[in-house]
Amino acid sequence: MSITCTEYLRYGWQIVIGSRIQGEIQISEERKGDVSAYLGSHRELKILDLGNGALRPQYTILAAEGHNIFGVDLVNRPTANWLGAAYKIARSTMRWKLGLSPIERMERLICGDVTHLPFPTASFDLVTSVAAFEHFLQVPEVVSEVLRVLKPGGVVYARIHLFTSPSGGHNIRVAEVPLRHVPKGVEPWDHLRKRRLPLDVPLNEWRQDQYLKEFGKHFDLLKHYCAMREGEELLTPDLEAELSTYRRDELTCGAYVIVGRKPL
Repeated sequence: MSITCTEYLRYGWQIVIGSRIQGEIQISEERKGDVSAYLGSHRELKILDLGNGALRPQYTILAAEGHNIFGVDLVNRPTANWLGAAYKIARSTMRWKLGLSPIERMERLICGDVTHLPFPTASFDLVTSVAAFEHFLQVPEVVSEVLRVLKPGGVVYARIHLFTSPSGGHNIRVAEVPLRHVPKGVEPWDHLRKRRLPLDVPLNEWRQDQYLKEFGKHFDLLKHYCAMREGEELLTPDLEAELSTYRRDELTCGAYVIVGRKPL
């Protein structure tokens, strides 16, 4: 089954009415609370938004706060098609909702490979990544590059959409955040079971413990926690038994946060 225009319109409508933007603002506030004790809360930071995405919400919010922000993603290139035009409208709507000029500064949005970051060593105070690490197919290489470009004492904030969550297959038909209702004809945790729906985007399928182990090799782990629960009401005893190779806490964690600091 392919993604329909109607499903993209539903996604766009969530931006227009503000539900998606409010969620991004909440993520931004959570990040501030997690990193301010280590980086301060009142100074301008040099920040890299890793895997900023076509919508660029966190990049936009951080720029609005006055930080020296750079974004890197393979999607940071001009696209002359209907999807590129749709994203441009969505970004303008988001900026308008945030009270910003609809005109973007493009020179700091770099089209680049996250396994070979185009920045000098020890360049950034903070590397932030929201809903991107699950798409990186070479996680160890990316983590090593994050370590390289951070200054000593710099912080990485990674908010990961876990593959094991009910929406972890990233199919746009189950794009409600957090997921509370599964559309008709879709089985909960389809991507961990029969996989009848396609995986529309690249996913590495890593689990929570794999991320923790990899980050722990390179960083002092400051905190890690589940930032958003979903699907608890969908996880019946029969389903939990079928998915017994997964822990209940990872099956119901839609967003997992890891905060680490580069050793001095």
